Amino acid sequence: MNFDEMTLDHLRDSGTLKWAAFPDDIGMFVAEMDLGIAEPIKKVLRDYADSPGIGYRSDAAKRALQEATATWLADNTAWAPRSEQVFAIPDVVSAARVVIDQLTTSGSPVILPTPAYMGFTALVPAMGREMIEVPSRLVDGRYELDLEGIRAGFERGAQMLLLVNPANPAGRVYTREELEALAEVVDQFPDAHVFSDDIHAPFVLEGEHVPYASVNDVAASHTVTAVAASKGWSIPGLKCAQLVLSNPEHEAQLEPYLGWAASITSTLGASATIAAYNDGGQWRAEILDYLRGNRDLFEQAVERWPGVWAPHIEGTYIGWLDFTEAADSGIVTSPAAQWIQDNCGVALTPGLACGEGYENYARIILATPRPILEQAIAQIDEAFGL
Repeated sequence: MNFDEMTLDHLRDSGTLKWAAFPDDIGMFVAEMDLGIAEPIKKVLRDYADSPGIGYRSDAAKRALQEATATWLADNTAWAPRSEQVFAIPDVVSAARVVIDQLTTSGSPVILPTPAYMGFTALVPAMGREMIEVPSRLVDGRYELDLEGIRAGFERGAQMLLLVNPANPAGRVYTREELEALAEVVDQFPDAHVFSDDIHAPFVLEGEHVPYASVNDVAASHTVTAVAASKGWSIPGLKCAQLVLSNPEHEAQLEPYLGWAASITSTLGASATIAAYNDGGQWRAEILDYLRGNRDLFEQAVERWPGVWAPHIEGTYIGWLDFTEAADSGIVTSPAAQWIQDNCGVALTPGLACGEGYENYARIILATPRPILEQAIAQIDEAFGL
């Protein structure tokens, strides 16, 4: 597939949030791809268009989603859960809300390593919960979980840690050793749980995706894992994700939500997800190669932008830009994302949306046709006088 074919006009005509919110700018603030849809998913959409109607999911269709999810994880990650451990949900953030409510004491704090996905930085305060932000440690240019900060959060009474792996927006793919060390910390607190958002599992650009629940029995006992094809195959609007429950006790604790969530999961989304997991491997392989090229182009550009730094992207299609030095020297004004939009015509995610103290940071989405990425880079180059 020629991923370069999509133009700015095509994208703006789509009417999606990413391209409608700032129609005069290049939209690089919503974590979705602009690279088309895989043929197996197109076939699902065409078949439904020609069907008598789009009805409720059958028991056979529910089992097919469970089996496709479990098989994909076994084939593509370091984890092989059983199909009966998989439960359909509409989306990850709404599931996280229910999991926090049902598995923790009402009002207890929630730990969130930062920089973090904006859905979670918004969710926790909206629930009336204290959000204990734990800034990740920068070690040799690489973000690492601050285990002592996480421990301190649990000591303050937190009962839930929200983990995003691969990390959005830090671009980390956590190693087994890092996750084992995390499990040792969490295990010291009998009421502690982890909600692991593995929605970017299809986008491991280097190494292997190790789901947190897979590292040992300790981690499995306190973890609820969320996965989806929505990012990997660009179908977030079809509203289908999956919870994987590695502790059987969680199934009882999360009822009746699981039954309700399954009933409102999109029939079309579930069918598209099955097609993605079962038949979308070739398309994903092509996408990964393309995204590695976009990643490399972006990282080369950052090297020439004065006072700007970004960590190497191991996974996801997301870049995390640090403008601190540029702001301190007066090259850009704070907040940095606003400066980029005003001076470059490129809409990024403001760093403060990803946690406190990140006003001179911005998140950028790289899953766009390369000519568009090149245009965005050229506009930023020009603003820097390059």
